[in-house]
Amino acid sequence: MSIPNKNSKGEKVFDVANIILMCLLGIAFIYPVLNVLAISLSGSSPILRGEVTFFPKQLTMSGYKDVFTNKYIWMSYGNSIFVAGMGCILGLVMVSLAAYPMAFGDFYGKKIYNYMILFTMWFSGGLIPTYLVMSKLNLVGSHWALIFNLLAPPYYIIILRSFFASIPESLIESAKLDGANDLVCMIKIVLPLSKPVLATISLWFIVAHWNNFLGPLMYLNERTKYTLQVILNDIVLQASGNLYEISDAVQSGDGVMVVPQQVQNAVIFVSMVPMLIIYPFVQKYFVKGVMIGSVKG
Repeated sequence: MSIPNKNSKGEKVFDVANIILMCLLGIAFIYPVLNVLAISLSGSSPILRGEVTFFPKQLTMSGYKDVFTNKYIWMSYGNSIFVAGMGCILGLVMVSLAAYPMAFGDFYGKKIYNYMILFTMWFSGGLIPTYLVMSKLNLVGSHWALIFNLLAPPYYIIILRSFFASIPESLIESAKLDGANDLVCMIKIVLPLSKPVLATISLWFIVAHWNNFLGPLMYLNERTKYTLQVILNDIVLQASGNLYEISDAVQSGDGVMVVPQQVQNAVIFVSMVPMLIIYPFVQKYFVKGVMIGSVKG
């Protein structure tokens, strides 16, 4: 009786095809980032001639000098950090408080409560009603409108509920026998055991707030309160000549000619830096958090 060859020709072809596909996907994902960085660091002449691809040509920091001397860039950067940070913290509190009774609660109407959460995931309140609610709460023109608008996404609640349900209920019962209430059980037992899914949801909150463009455009009416995405959009429009009357190149303070594409790509790369820093720290939790939350659901 012959033993099947694990390294058969078909498997080798499949492995090679997978490697080639992954390499192509890797290049497709990495190229835009490298291209943005290269253009932001290149001189005006090679940019206008379309010669910049992976590596910068005529290396210069003029684009970044223009970015870092623009007070609105710094204001919008601070606004985005505040909205993303506060939105993440308050969002984690709200989704945890909503998910805990769904996983461990024993009360009348629990199924109705679960269905209400699911219903809001399928049917949202709508753009105009949401704006009217924010207006009635006097939140239009405030960063809190952006935070409250994404305070407790139902999908995040369901993922967290599913993870909570994987925790042995005997731990909760033992703590309650010692006199602990539900709030103590959640803070002292459930949340410390839920670090993977909490890290995953934190990342989702931060990315959602950081990339939010429509919300600031709707609710904010002062340039000093704009988030980075709105200012970035202004610069993109400026570079294409649709927002302001500009020439093809302007002179920076040190006498170096700067084309709008340099500033545009410098801002884009600066806006990506926080996400590039955060991802490596939560990567080890990301897959584990999503998979465990999904299996129990």
